Parts: sequence; C-alpha cells; structure tokens
Amino acid sequence: MAGLLLSITGSCALLQSVQAQFTDTSRDLILTFRKIQPGDVGSVDLEIDIGQASIYYNATPGSTIPITAYNTNQLAAALPEQYTGFPGTMNNLGWSVIGDVSPFGDSGNPAIPTRTLWLTAPCPDANTPATPWQRESIYQQGPSALKIETIRNNALTWGPANPSDSVTNTPTVAAISTGNQYCDNPTLGSVGNFGTFQGDVENTTSGSFGYLTAPARSDFYQLEPGSGPGTYLGYFELTTSGTLTFYAAAVVSYPAPTLTVSNDHAGHVLISFPSTAGATYTLHYTGATGLKTPVTSWTTYGTTITGDGTVKSFQQPISGTATFYSVSVN
Repeated sequence: MAGLLLSITGSCALLQSVQAQFTDTSRDLILTFRKIQPGDVGSVDLEIDIGQASIYYNATPGSTIPITAYNTNQLAAALPEQYTGFPGTMNNLGWSVIGDVSPFGDSGNPAIPTRTLWLTAPCPDANTPATPWQRESIYQQGPSALKIETIRNNALTWGPANPSDSVTNTPTVAAISTGNQYCDNPTLGSVGNFGTFQGDVENTTSGSFGYLTAPARSDFYQLEPGSGPGTYLGYFELTTSGTLTFYAAAVVSYPAPTLTVSNDHAGHVLISFPSTAGATYTLHYTGATGLKTPVTSWTTYGTTITGDGTVKSFQQPISGTATFYSVSVN
C-alpha cells in the first residue's frame, strides 16, 4: 500500500511539472479583453498571446487565421460578473490587439525597426473601415512601445508567480485580477490609448452585442516610425459567440495615375492626378540624367498622399532646371 501511495504521489508530481504558466516572446501580439464601462466593470482582465507579429504581416493575402490561443470557455470563465449565459458576457467588452518592437531592441527581424507598433483600429461597424493610424517619429511612438512592453513584462511576472491553471493561467492565457498590480488597466489606459497614443486602439462592444448577429471589427495596422498612413495588414473580427479571426488584406491593384502638370504662379509646380480611395501615392523626380535609370532610383518626395476619390496634387518649387516627375501608387 505504501509503495502504491508513493507511486500515485509521484504521478501527481509529474503531472504538475508539465503544466506551465503564461509565457510570451518578444514581438508576440497580445490580445486583451476587459470590461471598464460604468455599471459593467469586470473583475478580471484577460491577456492572450496570439503569436509572432510576422504571422500576420506575412500572411497570404486574402487568407484567414482563426485565433486559437484561447477558447470561449476561458473567456466566459474569466468574465463571470455578467455570466447568466454566454451572450450577456460579451456585452460592453473591450478588446484590442497590440504589439511592438522593443525600444531597447531585440533579436528579431532587423528590417522591422525598434519602436514599430502593431495596433488595432476599431471600425464604426462591420462594413465601415477605421480611420488609418498615422506613422509617427521614434520619439512619438516610443512611449506607446514602452507601455506595450510594460503590459507584456507584467504578465510575464504574474504568470510564474501564480499557480498554473487550465483556464486562467496557461502558456497563452493570463486572467489577471483588475486589482492586481500587474493588470493591464493602468497601462492600456481608461480610453485605450496608453495615455499618449493618437487614438483608442480598443474596440468596445455594445450593451446588446451578445444578442446580435453582426460581428465587431477592428482594422489592423503596422506603424514603423516615419510619416504617413500605417501599413494596413487586414482586420480582426469578433463574433457574438466570442471567437476571433484575422482576415489578411487582399492584394489591391490601383489604376496608374494620369498626371497633369501646372504652374500655381507662386513659384511652384503642381503635379495633379485623380486619386483612388485608400491608395497611397508617392512622388518621384529626377533631372535629365536620371531618365535612363529606373524610377525606383529617382529622388522620392518625403510626404505621401492618401487617395479619397478626388483630384490630389503634389506641390514642388520651380527649380529653373528641367525636372521630370513620376507618381507611384500602392
């Protein structure tokens, strides 16, 4: 009997040793769920590691990626304050996907620079795109990158300090009490902008969302430090049953712009063209000697223009020498 008891005890210890708490790797994206609406404040925030950012920015155009790092039972169990049936749990639920390249650098792809951000942009509804996030300088994006690092590091500290659990503390899921010092609430901010970002990255479902059929959608952007609109990667869609799917952007072919050159009689030349909504236009120019070289080697004007269906113009000073212009679109 003693030998049998020892054997059973050893088996239990073995089972416990293979369980693991929350883990995360640099450049992994974090999916957050929380409730902070007045009258419907949750007791737990859910932080979920959904894998490397490269999975999403390298996704095959037009493909879909189901998010399997959590299940709806975990979501329901982590948000029990309204749990009288799963649909009610989904109401007034804030969710976002965030990621960054550490301001301190890491061993990831050097082509993606430090302080690059990956962020959701909430859509007004499932059929209306969000206003694109704008790229900013490394100094402007740095504080948001630091906040994302803080959320990641806090979860990594919390995970090993608490017992592993198949629902609340797994390698991909951390359900952290809102009163805990490692919760993401103070860092993400009361309006989901990290305190300093240009807008709210968090999509909050309506008070009746769980009883509707239309999903909630957030566009997804990659913001490398610089200027102009961020790179649109696709969108995330949250269903009323609690499942999340990423839809990679399809390849879009925009018509080549037809250029018209005019003089504004104030010392500038205007390079005008009819734009297409959503397209990004870049101006290239060269002197006569550059005509034998590819346009890609010409000088590029630093500011891009986002099309909206109207006529757009680049303005350049008249130099007094022959200058040739080309506008690319993507």
